Amino acid sequence: MSDLSFQVRAPLGLELVTGDVVTVDAWSLSGLEFPGDSDVLPSQGQLSIPFQGVDIRFPVKFRRGDGPRALLFDGLTGRQRETLAVFYRSILSGRMASTDEVITSLDTPVDLVPMGETEEEQTEAVRGMTPRALRAVWNVLFYGVIGLLVFGVLGQQIWARLSSIDVGQARVEAELVVHPAPTGAYVDEIRVKPGDRVRQGQTLVVLSSPGHKAVLTDIRADLRLAEARASRTRAALALHAEGKADARRPLEEALARAIAARRPADFLGGYDLRAVRQALHGLQMFDAGVSQAPDDFHGQHAYLMETLRDQKSEIAALKRALSAEKSIAGAADIVAMADGVVTEMAIFEDQFLSRGDVAVTVEAEGPRHVVGWLDEAMAAAVYPGMGARMVAISGGQTRQIRGTVQEVVAMAHPDRGGAFGLRVLVLPADWVASEAPELLRPGAPMDLSLDRNLPWVTALQDLFDVRA
Repeated sequence: MSDLSFQVRAPLGLELVTGDVVTVDAWSLSGLEFPGDSDVLPSQGQLSIPFQGVDIRFPVKFRRGDGPRALLFDGLTGRQRETLAVFYRSILSGRMASTDEVITSLDTPVDLVPMGETEEEQTEAVRGMTPRALRAVWNVLFYGVIGLLVFGVLGQQIWARLSSIDVGQARVEAELVVHPAPTGAYVDEIRVKPGDRVRQGQTLVVLSSPGHKAVLTDIRADLRLAEARASRTRAALALHAEGKADARRPLEEALARAIAARRPADFLGGYDLRAVRQALHGLQMFDAGVSQAPDDFHGQHAYLMETLRDQKSEIAALKRALSAEKSIAGAADIVAMADGVVTEMAIFEDQFLSRGDVAVTVEAEGPRHVVGWLDEAMAAAVYPGMGARMVAISGGQTRQIRGTVQEVVAMAHPDRGGAFGLRVLVLPADWVASEAPELLRPGAPMDLSLDRNLPWVTALQDLFDVRA
């Protein structure tokens, strides 16, 4: 390399990053020949220039030169180049450098152009530089794009604040009807599952209270016994009715004997026919179903009939009691309080539920809505009927939905420890429920903003056609 052909033979000290110090015997303003036979050449170090018993030290960086052990200085400052040039010239001229020259070199401004800059260094300095006109055009374009981006973003934010009220993160809500257990009871039967559509009054879960269950068991047992007794009484009545002819036969025979004991003339002559009359009266009373003695045929029949009536009354009373207990037990069943779709089942069969435990959740039929919260300071700026704009995410893409503010209520904010806020309820456009119901999943987040509808904002929107 041409610069190294003017090397001088004067020792310089080079302290490596490892702490080792080597002596450089051949060097120039462009670089040096690294001494030794090591294959590893340093990339930086501390260069020491001896001057009147004092070492002038400064850090240097190297890059590889053309020779096998040639190292070129990389990125020397103006002071470093000037100081090195003072000693370089003193060695070439054979005259010792003066103290003034050294001090002057050390005071050289950093941006001073080095004295010993070669043509190759000048060529290297301008290599890769674009013409000034192209750089000017590029700078104008670059800063123009940056300006447009900055002012576009700021302008959009300013316009958004002027034309709308940002509610922030809102969520989709549906009217959820929670069905708790009305009393402590066991789950006997679950008649629905999540996703089933139910109607108001439909039984969802059959429950049984331990106390009511015991009472029902006792009533059913008493009813079975009463029905068994009534069945036996009916059988006794049927058997008793079969013996009616046998019970009438003695009366017929008594009448026949009374008639046979009298002569035919007695009936015509009007003699005493008391026995005949008594026997005939007894037979007539039997046929009329009149009891002549407590234990005769008709007396026994009357007793059995009275017993059967009492048993029927007992059965009827037990059935009424059973129906009443069933009604009481049925009141513990969980029935749908509104038409809708079952969204959650929190129970399983044979589970014991305490009073108030949530068993079934039903989403009532009706439109889903979006709920957001605002600071109470916005009370004068928000009102029902305002237009609203919501942004939802579906399939990785954002969808804009228009809506209308339905309700504004001041109440305790659920996320601010009881502090008051404004609960804003927005009803989305009708097309969402039919065309994109997945956007209105309960709990889905929404980016909600409300249209201010100020006259001057509306005029600007109409003028520049920027209405959403």
